[in-house]
Amino acid sequence: MNDEKYFTLTNESVSTNRGFYTSDPSTTPSEVKFKRTQKYPAKILVWIAISEKGISKPFFAKQTQAINERTYLKKCIEARLMPFLNSYHNIEKMVFWSDLVPKEKNPQNCHQARPIEKIWQILEEKVYGGGLEAKTIDQLKRRKQQQLKRIDMKSVQAMFSSIGKQLRKIADK
Repeated sequence: MNDEKYFTLTNESVSTNRGFYTSDPSTTPSEVKFKRTQKYPAKILVWIAISEKGISKPFFAKQTQAINERTYLKKCIEARLMPFLNSYHNIEKMVFWSDLVPKEKNPQNCHQARPIEKIWQILEEKVYGGGLEAKTIDQLKRRKQQQLKRIDMKSVQAMFSSIGKQLRKIADK
């Protein structure tokens, strides 16, 4: 299974309506009047391939938009997923479950078929636990790299050990 998730610097929603109000715009200082504000918080994308054998080398990307097809193919599939699969799995017996599967073939509310969501939850708790607030994207990336290494692989293996059987049951029905 491969997946991606975006993380923001503070793991909080951005407050809105943080403007400057005045009754006389002509008296407003130019450094206030023309100050640029960031509409959305900085974020970082984390992409991993994961199975009962463990977690692949992660891909981190500083993001404002989704990654493009070329980056996904080169940085995620070719550089990480394929080496991970070739090292640990028989590719002929693989089930590849992309996020872009048609809705009728992708039981979104079936948590047994998506243990990756539990991994993201664990990572989020580790990264933001204790009230951490990263000041820069690079700090956030380093924190994510450190915490990915601290995820208990035995737990990951247990979550994914029977996923093949579960997915085949779902696909058959």
